[in-house]
Amino acid sequence: MNLRTVTSLALVVILVAAVGYLAYRVNQPVKPTTTTSVVTSVVTTTVTSATTVTTTSVNTVTTTSVTTTATTATVTSTATITSTTTIPAQSLRIASLDPACSQILFSLGLGDKVILLDVYSKQILSYFNVTIPSNVTVLNSIWPVPSIEAVVNASPTIICYDLGFYGPSNLASFSSIGIPLVIINGTADKTFQQIAADVYLTAKALGVPERGLTVASWIINNVKSIEDKVAGLPKPTVIFMDWYNPVYSPSNITFIGYEITVAGGLDIVNTTIPWPTLTPSQVVAYNSDYIIASDFMGNCSSTLAAIMQIPGINYTKAVRERHVYILGNLATSLVEEPGPLSVYGAEVIAAILHPEAFGISNVPQCISSEWVMSNLRPTFPNQGG
Repeated sequence: MNLRTVTSLALVVILVAAVGYLAYRVNQPVKPTTTTSVVTSVVTTTVTSATTVTTTSVNTVTTTSVTTTATTATVTSTATITSTTTIPAQSLRIASLDPACSQILFSLGLGDKVILLDVYSKQILSYFNVTIPSNVTVLNSIWPVPSIEAVVNASPTIICYDLGFYGPSNLASFSSIGIPLVIINGTADKTFQQIAADVYLTAKALGVPERGLTVASWIINNVKSIEDKVAGLPKPTVIFMDWYNPVYSPSNITFIGYEITVAGGLDIVNTTIPWPTLTPSQVVAYNSDYIIASDFMGNCSSTLAAIMQIPGINYTKAVRERHVYILGNLATSLVEEPGPLSVYGAEVIAAILHPEAFGISNVPQCISSEWVMSNLRPTFPNQGG
């Protein structure tokens, strides 16, 4: 037996031992007050038509093969999670720091364990008649970062932290308070597959992996349903606006750009900058088929008027063909806040671009919450949909 063969066998033995040890450690419950180390995991999830889960871990890399009753899809995501965090369900007191966390936690059926969330989470959950605990602490401000004192005073046993929203710079402050963290990519997610991975990792960390599989399957199935409806239809070009002077617009490398693609359109802002500012001449030169905007002025009429003030806007196809649409508060939240409910954000855009594919005869310029609920009939994950 040559030296290379001996060395290879030795490495295999070491890796097997490491896998066994890490698998053991991950499955050990920890006390609510234990601070755990953060690891970076690359998660690959394959959703097919069975019901099994296989997980292997080597050092900081976790590969999870997930099979559940669903359409075939592949989920690949780089996520950061808290290792060795498995807290008994009866001991869970969860602080949710933003809507991405809240959507995941409530979709996993852990809403009754949430003791702190933000006002934006409360608002979007209320549209879906989701029950929020009466004694929950509501953060009225989460920008640029939630009050650590308010979080600590709520006495959580675990905190859900959106790395995409708050970034790594604030992570040290929350890690230092000695409360375990579940850290999701959240706002940094750019595909539904990454959102599904966030859901599964959170569910696994909180001891309900089966629920994670169910919600991940729900996400993938809903996305496929939208894609099937718009398959083969023309792909109109879109500019999405979040401000008008100058125009603040997500490019096609953002999550919103990805949603537009899922919806059967094309984000025409093709730049390497995720959120470039556009001059009026650039907007006119793009000459998009559709303009879709958040309600950045606070009401639809004012936002429409602001858009019409952009020099040269009257010469664009979108304006000439009356394809300018303003998203109300609910629709904006669905489109702009990556989470399980974002599937309805993609559906809102798809219904604007291809109403006939959804059995809709008329789309108003102002997309109110009433229009969304009555025409798209969205339901919260696993509550009838």
